[in-house]
Amino acid sequence: MTSVKTLALWGTASLCFALALSGAAFAQSAISHPSTPAEQAQTQQLNQDITNANDAADAQSDQNNAQYQAELLQYKASQANYEESAARYEAARDRYVAANARYRRSAWPSRYEQSLIVDTSDLLGARVHTANGRTVGRVQEIALTSGHVDALRVTLDRGRGDVWIESADLRFDADQKVVMTDLDRQDLREMTRETY
Repeated sequence: MTSVKTLALWGTASLCFALALSGAAFAQSAISHPSTPAEQAQTQQLNQDITNANDAADAQSDQNNAQYQAELLQYKASQANYEESAARYEAARDRYVAANARYRRSAWPSRYEQSLIVDTSDLLGARVHTANGRTVGRVQEIALTSGHVDALRVTLDRGRGDVWIESADLRFDADQKVVMTDLDRQDLREMTRETY
């Protein structure tokens, strides 16, 4: 009696033999029936299409990488420029605060002590006076922060230049449409020489 194991071995051997015969038959068929020129041309065209697609993908990848590198360099340059500008701004602001602290300020006449600037509609072109009543220039520009006057750019009389005056040093006489500053006239002239 033939064992199951023996039958399984014979079955496996038969299958391997059959596969070997079919592979040999296929190889024999390929040898005896070479590709036609049309099939060869089609195979060559497929290979060329694949090569072209790979070359195009490589070229696109190189172009994308070059663009990325250029943008990265531009970003680094703008970042360095920003940091330089920020450092210059901080140094200028520190100089401004120190210079502003040393300017002489007059006492406000009692009627101007609480007259803060709240409305900007009458400020442009308004005359600017010192606390003692002397005219020193006209308002040319308004710096606003969240809708509130932060500072005014004043062009001093007789072509003496422009100066920014912070709102803490300003009052507005709405009746006469006059801006008053507690800064001294000479200090205002000196401020025009400061560059920030």
